Amino acid sequence: MACCSPFSAAIDAQPGDPTRHVNFVTGMVLGVDDYAQEFAYHSARDKWIVREFLGYGTLSGLDVAVEADGADGPRVRVTAGSAAAPSGQLICVGREQCGSLNAWLARKDVAEEVRKLTDPSAATSAILNLFLTLCYFDCPVAEVPIPGEPCRSDENLMAPSRIADDYCLEIRFEPPPMAEARAVEALTAIFASIDTSGAPADDAPTLAAAVRRAEIQLRAALGVADSEDFVPAAGDLDPVKLHQAALGRFGAALKRAWITRIRPHVAAQACGTASVAADDCVLLARLGVPIVKVDSHWEVTDAAAVALDETARPLLLSAAVAQSPVGATLGSDPRGQKIAFMTASGNIPGAATLVVIRSAAAVNAKLPKAATAGAGRQITVKSADVGETTLTTVASDKVEGADTFVLAKRGAATLVSDGDKGWHVIGLVK
Repeated sequence: MACCSPFSAAIDAQPGDPTRHVNFVTGMVLGVDDYAQEFAYHSARDKWIVREFLGYGTLSGLDVAVEADGADGPRVRVTAGSAAAPSGQLICVGREQCGSLNAWLARKDVAEEVRKLTDPSAATSAILNLFLTLCYFDCPVAEVPIPGEPCRSDENLMAPSRIADDYCLEIRFEPPPMAEARAVEALTAIFASIDTSGAPADDAPTLAAAVRRAEIQLRAALGVADSEDFVPAAGDLDPVKLHQAALGRFGAALKRAWITRIRPHVAAQACGTASVAADDCVLLARLGVPIVKVDSHWEVTDAAAVALDETARPLLLSAAVAQSPVGATLGSDPRGQKIAFMTASGNIPGAATLVVIRSAAAVNAKLPKAATAGAGRQITVKSADVGETTLTTVASDKVEGADTFVLAKRGAATLVSDGDKGWHVIGLVK
């Protein structure tokens, strides 16, 4: 797929200060640094507007499909479109892109990674959980001669005169960091878990207690407590109970808490900090790819067997649609996310999509039966305390081929069911 080639410029320009612009005055002699500074200021503000007002994700197009490509085997096709990266940088994929899965598997670095994930002596088939990712890059282009000192080496005779926006579509074994997108999922799950059936009192103290409990649960789920020693009081992890008539006021208060106290901890990039450097990428899709061993290498033989999952893909509605009468409906969560807290060993609730383990002692959390959960069902489990968390399975089920899976202390894992007898880890925080 499209990706620019690395290029080392002869002259290294220092990054400009995003908080300053040039004060143009009559008689000022302008140099390269001044022009670079002016561009840095306006570029930083453009990206700031995008990430603070919109967030990041797919804006338009970028539809993903897996299709047969004759003798070359299955290929991944991505239509033209645009996205906003976590830094706020806009990405434009101007033309449809295609990539062969078998050609990708044949790469030496990929083959080595597959070897680590499979038993090379016994395995003849496996399922790879892969992630189609779109990243922003820029490329120095249009070299021109530059003046300088005599006796320079050839590589110092030319320098790029332009910086072109570019992108890289790639398949990875790990998803890109998406802290804010996952935080929005947790916020959605908290709101979806509100219990209005008991009709508690509709008064200010009850509302304040509900907002406080929701914020505590959100902080616990995201790991953004004010200190690592934070311990919720008795009942703080119980479901939030609220009178139906208070939902509007509760939503307004929770929105205020999210903006002023929670989002600063999970934002991809805060104002006043250095720009996002290494992984300015957005997720387009997860691919469950069945591979088989042919002679000494791996191949994908059936395009129809590749599972395409876009449920974790961050999406951004245009302002026009978001403000339309159907905007709220289009923006609703189709997955029906539910959050659950566990403070002792037991079964993970069947409807939970986010499970937070809160215990100073060791906890065994049993996953639902993979076949009952259905293929593609995802569960994220977070260890929010110092106790060791071990994920266990029902009889005959496995987690990555084993009976148990141990989370790192204060770590997290996202698992997906294959719909048969297995859970597979598709995202891990250590």
